[in-house]
Amino acid sequence: MLSLVKVFTLLIRSNANKPLFNASPSLYKPVVGLLYQPLRTFKVRTAVKCYCKDCYMVRRKGRVYVYCKSNGKHKQRQGR
Repeated sequence: MLSLVKVFTLLIRSNANKPLFNASPSLYKPVVGLLYQPLRTFKVRTAVKCYCKDCYMVRRKGRVYVYCKSNGKHKQRQGR
């Protein structure tokens, strides 16, 4: 009689090249477009400044924020 370890070893070796699930590969591959959503977060700086003519400053919650209508990279938040 085979030991339990040998049975599992033979089972793993016989199924090494088979997929783990019976589903087709297209069903368990992630859809990249739905998972990644670009988002511009604020750069945290001690001194914020406007970089272009579309940048404007707003004071909220005791902090100064810089927003930009034309370029999302200009978004900044004043740190403490």
